[in-house]
Amino acid sequence: MFFETLRRHRELFGLTQAKLSMLSGVSLPTIQNIEAGRANPELETLQKLLHVLGMETQFVARSVDWDFLNSCGVPLMGSQTSLKAETGIPFLKTRFIEQMRLALLECNSTGTSELDRKAKAIGATLLALQTHYPSVYIEFSGSELAKKLVSQKGLQKLRRIALTGLMRIL
Repeated sequence: MFFETLRRHRELFGLTQAKLSMLSGVSLPTIQNIEAGRANPELETLQKLLHVLGMETQFVARSVDWDFLNSCGVPLMGSQTSLKAETGIPFLKTRFIEQMRLALLECNSTGTSELDRKAKAIGATLLALQTHYPSVYIEFSGSELAKKLVSQKGLQKLRRIALTGLMRIL
């Protein structure tokens, strides 16, 4: 948790909460509440504290779980692995949509042959969603990248493969 990291770094620098307050311009009670896990500080407050502690905020895209997407039907590998039976369908659908969004972000990068292959697989899956699961495809319909991926040539065979897996989770 963030508050534990903040406390560790403060202690590593040999700073008291009062000294960190003085150096950062953040009130002592706010620092106390953050370290106790009772505060929901604004980004600006966090940046002030982190600056003093030699750290900075950074927004990084999460990694795509390509194995999970493959198990859901995205035609990435020769054979699709099966999902664990105990995983509930509503959870699968939510996780699938989340992972597809992350995959779209990754496919937006300039391509290597591996990335091009993944973009084709995502495009085929989106096409399968568009034609057979429009209520799920609507989650992606506003994305220009999704529209571009769906319009790629040669997706029909991959679309059929994707449908086989999608039928299990949707």
